[in-house]
Formats: sequence, C-alpha cells, structure tokens
Amino acid sequence: MTYTRLIVLVLAFEVLVTAVVGLGIYFGFSIFPYTQTLLATTGTAVQTFGITVTIPLYMPSLTDLKVPYTYLQTGPQAWGIMAFLVSAAVMGLQSFVRGMYLGGLKGWVLNRKVGPLFACGRRYFGDMIAWSIFQCVIGVLIVFLAAIFFPLGIILMIALLFYSLTPYLIVLQNISFSDALAKAPRMFRRYFGTLLPLALLAMFCTLVVSLFRSLPPPWGYAVPLLAYACIGTLLIYGLMRLLVAKLTLDGEQVPDLPYGEVSTPRIVNAMIVLLVPVLVSAGIFAVSGNHLSELDFGSKKRLDGISFNTNFSDVFHTSDQKYTAYEWQTNDYRLAIRLPDLTNERKPEELRGIADITWQVSEEIRTSYGYSTQIDVQPIMHKSRILYRLVRETANDGSFYYSSMSGSASILPGGERPREPISIQMMISGDGSHIFVMQYPTRFDISSVFRVSDDGRYLIPGTSQINPFDFHTYWFTAEQSTENLFELLTAKNKTNYITTMNRAYVALACAMQEGDGRLVVNLLETMRQDGVNVKAPDWDAMTWTEHLQGRYKGASLQKTLELLTKAGVQGSYEGKELVDKSDAKIGVYRFEVPFPDGMLPITYKESKEDGKLLSVSIMD
Repeated sequence: MTYTRLIVLVLAFEVLVTAVVGLGIYFGFSIFPYTQTLLATTGTAVQTFGITVTIPLYMPSLTDLKVPYTYLQTGPQAWGIMAFLVSAAVMGLQSFVRGMYLGGLKGWVLNRKVGPLFACGRRYFGDMIAWSIFQCVIGVLIVFLAAIFFPLGIILMIALLFYSLTPYLIVLQNISFSDALAKAPRMFRRYFGTLLPLALLAMFCTLVVSLFRSLPPPWGYAVPLLAYACIGTLLIYGLMRLLVAKLTLDGEQVPDLPYGEVSTPRIVNAMIVLLVPVLVSAGIFAVSGNHLSELDFGSKKRLDGISFNTNFSDVFHTSDQKYTAYEWQTNDYRLAIRLPDLTNERKPEELRGIADITWQVSEEIRTSYGYSTQIDVQPIMHKSRILYRLVRETANDGSFYYSSMSGSASILPGGERPREPISIQMMISGDGSHIFVMQYPTRFDISSVFRVSDDGRYLIPGTSQINPFDFHTYWFTAEQSTENLFELLTAKNKTNYITTMNRAYVALACAMQEGDGRLVVNLLETMRQDGVNVKAPDWDAMTWTEHLQGRYKGASLQKTLELLTKAGVQGSYEGKELVDKSDAKIGVYRFEVPFPDGMLPITYKESKEDGKLLSVSIMD
C-alpha cells in the first residue's frame, strides 16, 4: 500500500502543476520550471519529437521527460511579481511533497512500514526547501555562465551532480541540509561505481517512457504521467535501498522514522487505489485546458464575420513577392465574445476570456471504394472555443490595439479533427469594434505574416512564401460595410510595392480593383519615371479613390467580395492580344477590370523580345 500511496502523491502534485500552468497562461504568469514552450500545439493535438534519457531524482516529474504540462499555446514567458509568488508557492509545496515522498520511501526501504506521510513532510520541509533554493540558484548560474562561456556552464552542471545525494542523506540519516550538503560529494565519489548500473537502468527506462510522448492526445500526456510515476518510484526506491546498504556497511547511522506505522481501513485503501485513475483523468482534463472553462460565465455579444486568405496570386509573382492581395469568402461565420467597454480613454492592459467561434477547419475525408480509399481535404464548419489573453499594444500612430502575439490564444479541444496541428492568433482593435482570428498550421512561423495597420484597427496579414493559402483570417464586426473593407485594403496596400515594371499593369489592376487611389497614382507615376508611356485621367489620389470606390456603390457585400477576390487569385487579368495593332516586335494587349457597374479597360504594349512594358492606357 505504501507504493500506491506514493504513486497517488506523485500524480496529485503533477496534476496540480498541470492545472496551475493552464491558469498561468490565462492570467499571464509563468511557473518556473514547469512552463514550457511546446514544439507543436493545437486545440486538439500536441506533438513532441525525439527521445529523452534522464535519471529520476527525489520524485518523478514530467519535466524530466520534457512532457508539456499543457496542450495550450504558451506564448512568450511572462515574468513578474505574480510569476515569482506562484513559482515560490509551487516550490514550497514541492518541497513539502518531496519530504512526504522520500519519508514514505524510507519507511518502505527500512522495514516496509506504512509511515505517516504528512508528518514526514513537516519533518523534512525546511531542509527540502533549502535544497530547492540551492538547486534553483545553481540552475540560474548555470544558464548565466553558459550564455557567457558554455564550458563554464557544463563545469558547474557537473559540480552540481556531486551534490545530488543531498536530499537522500537528509532523509536517510536525519541530518540537516548543511551537513548533508557537505557530506554529499564524498559519498557520491565513494558510491559512484555501485550506483552506476542503476543509473544506466534508469536511463533506459526513461528512454522507453519518453517514446510515449508521441502518442495522440491525451495519451501523450496520460501514459508518460502514470508510467513514469510507477517506474520512477521503483527506481528511486532501488537507489535508496543501495544507499542504505552502503551506509550501513560503512558504519553510518540510518535511523528509523520517529513515527509509528499508519494503519488504514480497507475502505481507505480501496479509495487510494481508485484515486489513481481519478487523478489521471483529472490530468487529462487539465492538460487540455478544459478546467479553464469554469472561468467562462456571463453573456456574450454575438458577431457575424467574413474570412480572407492570401494566395500565390498573379500580382504576388509579378511584384517579386512584394504585393499582397486577398481572397474573400462569406459563410455562416460567427463569434460570441465578452469584452469590456473599450470606447473610453482608460483601457485595460489585457483582455482575457473564452470566445465561441464558428469557422472552418480543414479535415481529411476518407471515402472507401471497394479495396481502395480516397482521401480528400475539405473545410468543415465547426463551433470551437478559443481561450485568449490579449496584451495591449501600441500601433505606429500611437493608437492601442490588443494582440495575442505577446499574450496567448489557443483552441480548447472540441469536435474538430484538423488534418494537421493548427494554431491561432487574435487581434482586437483599440475600440473593440473589429476582431480578427488568424488560423494557420503550427509548423509555420507567424511572425513574418502577422501585421497590423498603422492605426491598430485592422489585421493585414502578409503573404507567406510557403503555402500562403493555409493562413486563414476571420474578421468579425458588429456591422460589416464596404467602407471598412476599403479602409482595410488601403491600410494593407501601404505595405505593398513592386520592384520591377515588367507586368506592372497587374499591380495597377489590383490597386484599381481594391479602390486604392493613392496606390494607383503612385504606380502611374513610377511607370512614367521608368519610361513607360502612360495615358490616364489626370486625377489626384482622392479623385481616383472616389471614382473607383464609387463604382461599388449599391452592390451587395457578397458581390463586392467576389470582385475584390479577383485581385488575390490567378488568371483574373489575362490580356488578350489585339492582333491588328501588334507586330513582330511589339504586342498590344487589352483586359478589363470588372466592377459592379461595368468594366474598366486597360490597354498596354510590351516588347515581345524582353517583355519590357512600353505603354499603358486606361479607360481609352
């Protein structure tokens, strides 16, 4: 029964840490050393790769195996007074539990006695907290010295290893932390040969257990948690038995625990056994972040949305990947979210909560045809829950907006089964009128794509050079209007430019399609400076903007988005050669930019020898 009680003790502490790590993500604090950056995360999947070889010391911990304590996206480490206080509290609790654990093992090693664990925790707490502080200080020094000169960090790490027997000596010989610390190096050198085979066995066992990290969720957490608690406890038990035997042979004192044996009724023993599956289930619940759903209460405001994404459009290629345009889509996208009043000048530093989103997730659809199976990837509508903590950021013009780039955003597990792990980012304008959720495969870097307009009102993603169509942005607002659309496109186009005049008419057509008179004027002027003969109305940027956006007047949102999408795809502006006006050296071509009220024609000439653009004529 001692063994089962110790397993329950390990599980209870690890599950508690798992729950607190999730709270840290939600409230914005990190817990040393338990908060980890995940290698691959989604709302429903976490993948870790490779193997881990280690030796369990003092008490099995998932940190030994590098198993993440949460499936949520952790974001950057958040340090501060809250992180310090919570980390100190967890360290104190760990020291107390470690005293309980090693004290219980001592009673089992000496005479297989079921000792009072709580009394052991009180007896060894002071010395264990001293060891934890010592270990923490040395760990910080190792990181600091390794950053300055890596060999120094390695040397200090090896030196710390010589003191690794300190907690065992504290418990086995009932001596103080200082006495055990002074004694540990000598004992380590003396017993090294005896302990080496057990250390090698421990490394092999942890190697095997670490392989279970790659299991699909939640088993990638649950199996290592239970297996390592059981195997690690047996290994530490074996270590303490060897130490007791060697200390006894050397004439060292190994006093018994100063407590009597605990006698527990059968019903209590049965409840302790039942706690094992209960705690594992609680760990599964906490690692997914579902325990944070208890913080989701109160009414939410419901918003409709549209989506857009980038692609390998014609303008993207012709501008040497410098011009971003979007594909637009409407569907039954919805967002339910609870936000404070953001219209006043005093704005909170952070926004946090759980939002309900209805969107599309790409899933594999398998269809069987006799002996063969066809696999298709299709977007499936799902209602998901998003846990978010958005940090107030300052835009280029000094305005505020809220972003998960410095905070966190995660999909809580639900019915979605994406074909690959996905992550999300959120952004909310400073007044709360525009909310953006960006969905993308976890394997991609988001930093080069995530962009915010100069005034902090709009998310204007750039084009990824790898699978840009996998980055989907959902835009929610109380009332979607064409004015908002054109404002977003104008803000986006401030980051666009072209590096070559060859096929520059494609960028010109996109700027016209998107109703951006400023960019139209800039492109026409750049063409003239490059020697291109330009025939176009002599309008300023405002006049061009009013004319182009005015051509959308009266059109439905659906029709407007269909036409704006032409700027973000391939083949929208293919020129048709005017054979009667072309010759062997110069080709004359014509295409039309579609608007709700008709077509805007563009005619251009280019050299058939080198593709150089010679002239552009608009509305001729």
